[in-house]
Amino acid sequence: MKIELLNEFYLLQRSMAPVDYQEVMEERVYVPIKRANNKMTTWISERGHMLMNLDVRLNSSLKFLRKKYLKF
Repeated sequence: MKIELLNEFYLLQRSMAPVDYQEVMEERVYVPIKRANNKMTTWISERGHMLMNLDVRLNSSLKFLRKKYLKF
């Protein structure tokens, strides 16, 4: 009886192994990588927008200062 239960348990583990392995890989590897990629992409995008806005403001300020003080 004990050997039969062990064999049954072993067969059950082997039949569930691929499903569990895929779930474990998804949960422990792919999901954290997707989250990290999303955070990095969002951060880079926000930084790019901030730099572009800063560039626009700087150019408009320089244009104003040139017109006001550098009249040739």
